[in-house]
Amino acid sequence: MDCTASMEPWIYQSKTRMVELVERVREQHPQANVLVSFIGYRDYGDDEQIIVIPFQNAQDTMNSIREIQAEGGDDQAEDVAHALFRAVNQEWSDADVKIVFHIADAPAHGEMFHTLHVSDRYPRGDPHGLDPRDFVEKLSFLNVHYTFVRIHRCTDTMVEQFHNCYAQGGTFSVIDLSTQRSRRRGGTIESIGDPEVLSDVLTRSINASITQHYTSSQAL
Repeated sequence: MDCTASMEPWIYQSKTRMVELVERVREQHPQANVLVSFIGYRDYGDDEQIIVIPFQNAQDTMNSIREIQAEGGDDQAEDVAHALFRAVNQEWSDADVKIVFHIADAPAHGEMFHTLHVSDRYPRGDPHGLDPRDFVEKLSFLNVHYTFVRIHRCTDTMVEQFHNCYAQGGTFSVIDLSTQRSRRRGGTIESIGDPEVLSDVLTRSINASITQHYTSSQAL
């Protein structure tokens, strides 16, 4: 999750409804043992540029992120590259279903990931040479279901790039929440996501992934 200043309502939903979400999944899939990790990211020069909470039960993860605040982010592009690097290098188990939800309202650094109207201090990409597409591809090798939660159109170019390199396993999908509400920026009105619906859509997505797995297993 992008944890910069504009993401405050989304972070709040994660901090307060994570356990509820998991319990709702268990109502439909009581046999599921659900472990939750959290990776928060900001940008170069920000305090706590990367926050990594390892896989554990949902209550412990929620307790670990209670103090996270939405802050930082000088330009519009953010440090997506290091966040995905950390995601790949988490201690993934041999779980039947592996899911990443990526929630962000800004793209990665690099002009290949956004249009020219996005402010970016590093238009050539990550200053350390990391390419987020490499880690997205590695997540596909891990057979991870990668779901991007779209809450602003400025991430569209990045999402297209990620989708193009996700070809080895798992699935790549987008949940579009950008039409849920609007805000005025300057002289224009633009669509942005509604964080109030986040828990519901994530619950449905997780349930669908688990159901798909068990249906496929029974068919074999």
